[in-house]
Amino acid sequence: MENNDPSSLRKVYFDAWQKEQEKLPLSPLEAMIVDVIQRHPEYHPIFDDPKNFHSLQDEKFQLDHNPFFHLALHVTVLEQISANRPGGIRKLYQQLLKKIGDRTETEHKIMACLANVLKYSFERDEAANEQLYLKAIRRLL
Repeated sequence: MENNDPSSLRKVYFDAWQKEQEKLPLSPLEAMIVDVIQRHPEYHPIFDDPKNFHSLQDEKFQLDHNPFFHLALHVTVLEQISANRPGGIRKLYQQLLKKIGDRTETEHKIMACLANVLKYSFERDEAANEQLYLKAIRRLL
């Protein structure tokens, strides 16, 4: 998913969902995407009809109402936890999950921290600060 073209990125989500519906084997990334979509039934109508891809491929969503951005944040957080990068995020996730008790809600809290750090870095035209990100997650504990 290194391509920054929104249409190509959206296609990855549609393709993963369609493969799941057809019971075809999924790559690890596709399995992660399907898991996140399954936990968001409000997005199922988007992905259940493959024709939606063509009508939505150029759709301009408001950032806070963009299902693809939301899913991408989930995938990013899950990949960070899997790789424990930034260092310590896996332990923080486990502690927060224990406190909250719900995987999706825990990810949403971390995603909010990530989005804030990304916004902060974008506004300053600098790289995202991993320490600020981890500090924000720690404050949730």
